Amino acid sequence: MYEGYLDPASVFQDFAHVYRRQQDGNITDTTRGRDPAKSHGCLQFSSTIYLTDTPGKMLFNHLNQGNIGNYWVVESDYTNYSVVYNCIQLNPDDTCKTNQAWVYSRHPNLSDDLRARVSHVIENLCLNETSFYKTTHKNDCSAAPNLDSVVG
Repeated sequence: MYEGYLDPASVFQDFAHVYRRQQDGNITDTTRGRDPAKSHGCLQFSSTIYLTDTPGKMLFNHLNQGNIGNYWVVESDYTNYSVVYNCIQLNPDDTCKTNQAWVYSRHPNLSDDLRARVSHVIENLCLNETSFYKTTHKNDCSAAPNLDSVVG
C-alpha cells in the first residue's frame, strides 16, 4: 500500500461520495466529510471522473486540478460494494511500486459473505487488508456546507 504513513486519527469521518453523470458523459464526484484534525465541520470538494473505452478503467481528476490518475474498479456487485485500485508510481519493470485502494460500500457495514469476498479481492491484489481504515459515520455531512469549506 501507500508508502507514506497515514495517522488513523487524520482519516476523514462521516465521508460520503455523490456521483452525478453529466451531459458530456463524465461523472462529477462530490465528496463530503469531516476532517477530525481541523475540527471545523464538514468539508466538500469535487472531482471529475472520465470514463474510458476499457471496462472498469476511469481517469480521476482529483479536485479538478489536473492531477489525473488511472483508477480501476476491480470488483463490484453494483448493489452493495466496489473495490477501486490506483497505481501511483511504477517500478522500472512496469510493476506497481506505490498504490492505493478503497472499498466503497452503500451501507455502514458489509455482510459477512460480502466482507469475505472483498477480503479475497484485496488478497488477490497482493494488498494487506490491515492497511485499510474504516471510515466512521457518526455525524452526517449530507447537508450542504457553507461556501468557505468548499475545497475544489
